[in-house]
Amino acid sequence: MSELSSIKGQVAVVSGGAAGIGLSCAKRFAAEGAKVAIIDRDQNLGEAGISSINNNDGEGIFVAGDCTSDTDMDNAVALIKEKWGQLDILVNCAGGFHSVPPLEDVDAAAWRAGIDWNLSGVYMPMRSAIPLMKNNKYGRIINIGSASGRTGAAIAAVDYSAAKAAVAGLSRRAAVELAPFGITVNTISPGTVMTPRIAVLHKERMAAIEASIPVGRLGSSEEIAHAVWYLATPGASFTTGATFDINGGQWIG
Repeated sequence: MSELSSIKGQVAVVSGGAAGIGLSCAKRFAAEGAKVAIIDRDQNLGEAGISSINNNDGEGIFVAGDCTSDTDMDNAVALIKEKWGQLDILVNCAGGFHSVPPLEDVDAAAWRAGIDWNLSGVYMPMRSAIPLMKNNKYGRIINIGSASGRTGAAIAAVDYSAAKAAVAGLSRRAAVELAPFGITVNTISPGTVMTPRIAVLHKERMAAIEASIPVGRLGSSEEIAHAVWYLATPGASFTTGATFDINGGQWIG
């Protein structure tokens, strides 16, 4: 394998990695020979995901933590540093939504909770991981945004869409600041991907959503993980501050 595409021996951290796109990223990294840490507040799913990785000759740990908590994230990074001494790759997948109410029905508490989950849940792991990356003069940060932060499509909650648009802005700002330290920061904005949450939330609209996608189907979490893997490689060193739209032609801009 080319040195430009190999992440063997590196340490990859996936926040919000217990299920869906995050878990697929963790499994892909492990298959490529990286050591993997999943950080998530769902201990049962997180431990199951790591067990799957370790049972397939990978090396991984689960760290329980709330990705919106600076204390939890500082503690998680300290544990990872103690175990492996480095942190090369950070993928931020925490976030989501449970319903799509009309804008006027989203009260202040729901708005703040959605912004916290989907934006602070990206920022806090970055904040905690960056000092270790700076110390090693190397890092790859990939933040998972959403096509709903790029379009006006009303298939996601308004707070989620607003936060995911902000994730791209956060990535661009961080990319400029961190470039001199050998750290790249990019955003991937998936279209509609078949995850357990989407399968339940959009069960009645699935046929219509599929019909709106030029390739005629929803994406898979493994397809998103493949794009994440590229941005995590040494060969992606000249790619920073970019947003990659992986959506089957659902939105082209």
